[in-house]
Amino acid sequence: MATFLIADPISWVFALLGVFIVGVSKGGFGGSLGVVGVPFLAVAIPINQAAAVMLICLIIMDITGIFGWKGLWCWGQLARLLPAAGLGVCLGAMSFHALSENALQVMIGVIGLGFAVQWWIKHLNIVDDSRRTIPGAWHTRFWSVVAGFTSFSVHAGGPPLQVALLPQRLEPAVYAATTVVFFAFVNIIKVFPYYWLDQFSSKVLWTAFVLAPLCPLAVRLGIFLNKRVSELWFYRVCYFGLVISSGRLLIIGMTT
Repeated sequence: MATFLIADPISWVFALLGVFIVGVSKGGFGGSLGVVGVPFLAVAIPINQAAAVMLICLIIMDITGIFGWKGLWCWGQLARLLPAAGLGVCLGAMSFHALSENALQVMIGVIGLGFAVQWWIKHLNIVDDSRRTIPGAWHTRFWSVVAGFTSFSVHAGGPPLQVALLPQRLEPAVYAATTVVFFAFVNIIKVFPYYWLDQFSSKVLWTAFVLAPLCPLAVRLGIFLNKRVSELWFYRVCYFGLVISSGRLLIIGMTT
């Protein structure tokens, strides 16, 4: 008989809402709002089990996203991102028991919030931004390592990846497709250390099975919205999402 991690209806609502938001974000709309997935699930279940459930859902979303954005990703950026992300995942696995969850949340929150506030200051013409340049390859690689590292523990690689990619000023569709491929790579290689750390219990698998049908539907909605929103508003939503998600992580990390 199937047994689940989530028992009461209210907790199921939170879990479904979290998966839905992550899926829409995975479709390329809403930027790093996908980082709220694990916190929403953690309302009902321990965070390590929430992360394992979400990893299964994320892989389903990634596969859907790759088909939805087929061929639009930037190979040049991926050549910088993927090897660095692999290094970050390895570092995350090796330090799994060394860093507390709260320390990671505070670190990610500070990085993402600082970067987003900086962008909004420039966007609102509070300071002169006439000399802004596109960062080089090592900027991208460094933040990709951070994204792989933070993604391993709490699936919070979104803010560091935005720090790496948003300054490159890619077209919205190219940006969305590149992030989909990035996280597909990262999430697939995370399966092996998660399995090694015995994170995939039968309850985790059955809970993910129930949530799975919502994953492709939410991703397709994100793709639909991305293709119908102007580039300016796309980036406004992304950076607003970065403020919200990073601020939430910072508050959770400092108060729990």
